[in-house]
Amino acid sequence: MSDPDSLESFASVVIVAAGRGERFGVASKVLALAGGRSLLGWSLRSATTSSVVRDVIVVAAEQSMSGIRAVVNAGCWKVPVKVVVGGSRRQDSVAAGVAAAPDGCDVILVHDAARPLATPEQFTSCALAALATGAAIVATPVADTLKRVEHDVVQSTVSRAGLWAAQTPQGFQRERLLSALHLTADQHVEYTDEASLMESLGHKVAIVPGSRLNVKVTHPEDLDMVDALLRLWSE
Repeated sequence: MSDPDSLESFASVVIVAAGRGERFGVASKVLALAGGRSLLGWSLRSATTSSVVRDVIVVAAEQSMSGIRAVVNAGCWKVPVKVVVGGSRRQDSVAAGVAAAPDGCDVILVHDAARPLATPEQFTSCALAALATGAAIVATPVADTLKRVEHDVVQSTVSRAGLWAAQTPQGFQRERLLSALHLTADQHVEYTDEASLMESLGHKVAIVPGSRLNVKVTHPEDLDMVDALLRLWSE
């Protein structure tokens, strides 16, 4: 087990796993299998093997708690992993995870459990960038041509110059993230990622180059693609 007090281990990871999985036939889509392992299992594998991670907190919904706990308890992780109950909005779930992180961590990394192809190196790079700059996210330049559409008709082509697709993990100095979560707790806005929450308060967010393979499983066909990739890599 990694030494939580070592200089290399300065980050806690909050894995958001509170979504529903109706389209996937399970209580939570992160319990769906790909490459012989649950999506959550793959995300835990990468997060817990990053050299800078000292512990992981998985945030689950009430209806999927037993399944999430089963995945966590069945694993042999290199760092401590615990499970907490999430909230109704993403930022509420993240806040619950951050509150459960032990004292002494300098950086909080937030990761979507439904991104099973994130690598340990991406966790490490993002954490180091966040430690240096205050806030950093893994992202990739937008490659597709973008169209603005109304009523199924193209209205215009949107320039992709300077556009990046945000991924996770996303990393933040702990106190900065805690302050942002506190300041926005009573807002009725639901933030789709933590970077947008930080941006709303005027914080600069650095970019860590990611990979187009770090996809988020949203639809059943995404699961099929991820399953094929993981099986190919394991051959």
